[in-house]
Amino acid sequence: MALRIFLLGLISLLACPIQAQENSGRLTVPASSVTNAPSATPTQPPAAKAPEPTSNMVDAPLPEIANQPKVITPSQTSGTDGPKGPRDGHWYVGGGAGAMLQQTISNGTTTSVGNPPLDQTDSGNLGFYAAGKVGYDFAVRDVQLAFGGPTPMRTAMELEGSYLGTYEKIPLQNGGQGAGTESYNLSAYAVMLNGLIKFEDLPVTPYFGGGVGAAVLYSNNHKITDSAGDALTTTTSANNVCLALQAIVGLERNIYENLSVFIEYKFLAYMDVQFSYGNETSVNELGGSNSSNNFMANQIITSGLKWSF
Repeated sequence: MALRIFLLGLISLLACPIQAQENSGRLTVPASSVTNAPSATPTQPPAAKAPEPTSNMVDAPLPEIANQPKVITPSQTSGTDGPKGPRDGHWYVGGGAGAMLQQTISNGTTTSVGNPPLDQTDSGNLGFYAAGKVGYDFAVRDVQLAFGGPTPMRTAMELEGSYLGTYEKIPLQNGGQGAGTESYNLSAYAVMLNGLIKFEDLPVTPYFGGGVGAAVLYSNNHKITDSAGDALTTTTSANNVCLALQAIVGLERNIYENLSVFIEYKFLAYMDVQFSYGNETSVNELGGSNSSNNFMANQIITSGLKWSF
């Protein structure tokens, strides 16, 4: 029995070094210690992600740059203040010619030396008329009229110079009976300041207006004959400066860029025309005469061209 106990103790003593040797060959590390253990190979820490830039600016239209080129459309012209279009104000020049169709004389009388005064009547003779003008078309404005909606309109001011030439052959009457004729060559030069109103945005631009100014009238080769054709006065000349008034109605149409064509009707009146042909009696007993009237009105049709700039 004692021997058995001794053998068991000897075996136990021999087994302990063997177990220790086996355990020295392996190292058991807890999982938690592996996680917290420093790495044998040092590594760079991951770079922090840069925050995205933020801005307090909001989308807004860019301000106009002083030297930024301006876009010019074909319907515009370039001015010192930038692009200008057909609805803006602009200067213009124009000219035209036509005919005087009829002349009306109001309360006209003519008196030859030594004879009673005779009444002048209307003359239907044709005459030649020509005019040139320079003016300014103001910008288009929408005007509310008494009827309809807003109407695009523009006003214009122009300075006009005109010439009227005709051969006058005025019938004379005495108490309603024919008493002869008064004849002379009339040349009239007038300077007028006109105001116009135009209706825009139409294929053809209608307009109307009027003018006031002064006229210088020249009467040449004047003479009076009786109903039998006999001369009552000598052949002479006279002139007169008077007030001139006119009414205008017209149509205008653009035909090429800034070039337009127009046609106008004018009622042009020379106010209080007085001619003095002298009071002397010639050797053959033919003397001068005098004539006066309230106004001498002329109905005129003209057409011409206008250039805007």
